[in-house]
Amino acid sequence: MILTLAILAVFIVIVLFVLDASQDPIITSNVSTYFQPFAAETVVKHEYAASPKFVWKTITRFSNYNFWFPGVLRLLPVVESNRYAHQFSFDQFDFQPGSLIRLRPFSLSPSFRGKIIAKEENKQLALEMRFNPVHKEIVVFDLNPTATGTSLVCRRTSRGLFSWMTIWGFSNSKSKILDNLGYFIPEEVVAEKNDASVAQGAGPQYSREAIIARAVQAGLDGNIDLINAIPDKPTRGMAKAMLVQSKRKGNTMPGHLVKALSEEPTEDTAISTSVSGKKSVSGLPAFSTTEDLIAFVVNKALDGDDDPLSEITDKPTRGKAKAMLVKIKRGSIDRPDMPGVPSVDIKPVVQESDESEEGLVDRLVEAGLSGDMDEVNALDSRVLRGKIKAAIIKAKRAKA
Repeated sequence: MILTLAILAVFIVIVLFVLDASQDPIITSNVSTYFQPFAAETVVKHEYAASPKFVWKTITRFSNYNFWFPGVLRLLPVVESNRYAHQFSFDQFDFQPGSLIRLRPFSLSPSFRGKIIAKEENKQLALEMRFNPVHKEIVVFDLNPTATGTSLVCRRTSRGLFSWMTIWGFSNSKSKILDNLGYFIPEEVVAEKNDASVAQGAGPQYSREAIIARAVQAGLDGNIDLINAIPDKPTRGMAKAMLVQSKRKGNTMPGHLVKALSEEPTEDTAISTSVSGKKSVSGLPAFSTTEDLIAFVVNKALDGDDDPLSEITDKPTRGKAKAMLVKIKRGSIDRPDMPGVPSVDIKPVVQESDESEEGLVDRLVEAGLSGDMDEVNALDSRVLRGKIKAAIIKAKRAKA
């Protein structure tokens, strides 16, 4: 009888897993599943550009589990208190091993009790979670510091006749658990050092397309570390997108990436002048006006070369260039004429601006009130972008 039930359970799990995996989800985490009669396990690994302290703070905030943990409608504390509000608040919760929690799943079932099994700050968190009367899981989060941030592993195991429920729905939703968590982890930005001597000694450099091509090639061979090691966030995102696209096409890279693999590295030796008179590495021509510089990088970007745009060190100038690029793509304005590349005897334009952050905020708020949000949306800083949008909303409410 037991052997018959085991065979039937294996057959059901295989059928359900095939149906679940056929949905072709987009997953940026490393995932794996293990199943045998009366035991199942899923493993999800993800890299975050944040320290273990930030990741630990996020996974221990139980009140937010319903936003990123699949299958959790709400996670509540079990607190013995005379005040009704304290029974549903983690303010009075003793976050220690053995403390009880109550899980309300996405179903018609009532809430079920779980508990904290283990806790090692900034290293490991283990929980016992029950999603229905016949299925209980042990969920373990392991944090490991890396050179680029933190590697987080989520391991979910279960035992018993209904252990197959652990891998049911894994490809569709459960595998995205750490992808969802990433939206709640603030990415730490490391300040760049503008040291000319360091930049000049950086050695040969590849173009963005060549970097993406080599990273995608490594990803197709099973090495995702090269993509995660790309320091530039937009380039890293483009590499991940091209990797997914290449896998969908039968592990075949697009033609332009295959061509980029044969690119030879170049030594970046172009020199430009900054405000202080010191020399810094830059590949931009020395234009005499900011308008010519913006027209040059915009034309290059429209032709598919985004490197000159990213080399502009002055944030307001770079924001104006991005805003113009957005307007041209929308058809609001025409493409500017390509300025001639100046000779070396022309005084270069200074790529630094005297505009303070307060002045930039005031100017963009006024532009936003008049309906021009292109330069605001083109800002690199999410904090500054949110600050300006909040000021625009506040100003509109004050006028209403």
